[in-house]
Formats: sequence, structure tokens, C-alpha cells
Amino acid sequence: MGFDGKTVLITGTGSGIGHASIRAFAEAGCRVIATTESEAQLAELAGSPGVALARKLDVSQEADWERVVSEATDRLGSVDILFNNAGVTVWGDIMATDRAMWDRMLLVNLTGQYLGGRAVVPGMLSRGHGAIVNMSSINGIRGNTNLIGYSAAKGGVIAMTRAMALDYATKGIRVNCICPGTIDTAQARTSLEIAEDKEAAWNGMVGKHPMGRLGLAEEVASVAVFLASDAASFMTGQEIAVDGGRSIR
Repeated sequence: MGFDGKTVLITGTGSGIGHASIRAFAEAGCRVIATTESEAQLAELAGSPGVALARKLDVSQEADWERVVSEATDRLGSVDILFNNAGVTVWGDIMATDRAMWDRMLLVNLTGQYLGGRAVVPGMLSRGHGAIVNMSSINGIRGNTNLIGYSAAKGGVIAMTRAMALDYATKGIRVNCICPGTIDTAQARTSLEIAEDKEAAWNGMVGKHPMGRLGLAEEVASVAVFLASDAASFMTGQEIAVDGGRSIR
């Protein structure tokens, strides 16, 4: 894959896609900086196989980004790859989404990725190479009911990815994003808790995907590894749907 011991910083590694990505990148030959906002998850991450450095990181705080990237550079030499994976979901249409909810959706899901880019791009420019993989969503491509804030933020990630890709296309930095369908994670299953008929809600969620199942965290992680690797060296500015065919239905 052309990693040769490069360093990847992954956000939101406490569970789901982020956690699966630790193993995927480590097995591909990367040194992994695992970050999470949760103190409880941090101790577990520090002892996880493949983790070179585990640090607390609130992606919405610029000072946190500066601290973690600075320490990673001092201890490991560089941050060659950024996987902007962390995100939150709040359900609601425009009337149910108050200003605080709206601001949080954009702050974590969009501004957090912007701050990550600002933190790592200077080092990538100085070395003449780098890869950034942003996490968007199928909802950023086509929207969804009762997800106005989340859909808006994830649509912004796609637009930001394209703009960054153009800015750095001749400077050795590639920027792509992933748009997953529904992935079978704890976060997805939590959304079922508010449903009156959980079986019907589950069947409805699965039924949106032509392949007839939900995705696995490992299936998204493998795409992140590919996009960050030399195998994708002629790819930039792309939004890759990992959605079991949902985006074409």
C-alpha cells in the first residue's frame, strides 16, 4: 500500500468505524495515533495493539488539535495521514432542531474536520506529501428525513473536501471523503431505542440498502486505508459511497 511506517492520526477511535480503523491502518503498516474525546476510552486505547500514541482530542477545539499534532510530530516525526472520522448525530427536522443542536452538528461534524485540516496541512506541505480522508455520509449526498443538521454538515464536508483537493492538487496532498450508508455500530443501534416498533424500524433501516444488510465498520475502514494509500495516488476530491447500493436506489 506504500505506507512504509507512515503515521496516521484517526479521530473518534473509541468505537465503531474509528476503532476498526486502528487495526486496518496498523495491519497496512501505519503507526496509529488514536484519539477520542472520552477519558474512559483513552486508557483502553493506550493498550490497544497497533496504537503508537493515544491522546484525548475534542475535535471542536483548535487548541486540542494543535496540542495533539505538535506532540505527535515531536514523538513520531510527522502526521502523514489524517482520518477525520469523529462525528455526532442528532435527529430532528428544522422545527425540532434548535439553534444549539444546529451549532453542535456543524461544530463537530464540519468545523472539527476543518480544524483537523488546518492542524496537519502545514506539516504535509513542508514534506511535500500527505493524505486526508474526511468522513461524510450518504446523507450528505442525498439528505434524509429528520436529519437536517447532520445532512447539512455532511454535505459541507463533501464541498470542503473538493475545495481542499483543488487547493493542494499540485502540492502532494490528496483529499477524499467517504460517504457510508448505515453501518452496524452501537451508534446506529442506539437510534432504534426511540422507535415504538423496533423490529419495523430495523427492517426499514436494512431495507434502504439494495444489498439487504447494513455495512460493517471494517468495510468502511478498509476504504479509508485505500484512499490514504499509494494505491489511490491518482484520486483526489472524491466522495466514495460505501453504502450497499443505497445511493443509486
